[in-house]
Amino acid sequence: MGVRPALVALALLCGTPAVFAQQDKSNPAEDAAVRRADKIIKEHRLLTERQQRCMSFMYRDDSDAKTAKVGIYEVHNKDCGGDPEIIHRLFDLEIDMKTGVANWDNTPDMEMRPIPKRAR
Repeated sequence: MGVRPALVALALLCGTPAVFAQQDKSNPAEDAAVRRADKIIKEHRLLTERQQRCMSFMYRDDSDAKTAKVGIYEVHNKDCGGDPEIIHRLFDLEIDMKTGVANWDNTPDMEMRPIPKRAR
């Protein structure tokens, strides 16, 4: 599965953690998908606050106008800890860009399933 990095500028704009970068120009579809993924993670409390500070997004090339696919990865650096040479995938999100409904593969069988109800 091919991937195309999202923009660091979007992370700074949204107040989100680092985003894989090295892209020459902005892609509105990518920007919208990463913003939506960040919102879903926060609203559903899929990661702790610390994990959210130490995550990055990767927009998948097999996304289309209807469904955005975004990989969520751990960031390893001085602040977050871990080996900076290793990139660990946490999970992927598939987001219906019209309805906002999302599935993820953080399941025992790693199949896409609906995101559980928000934790209290």
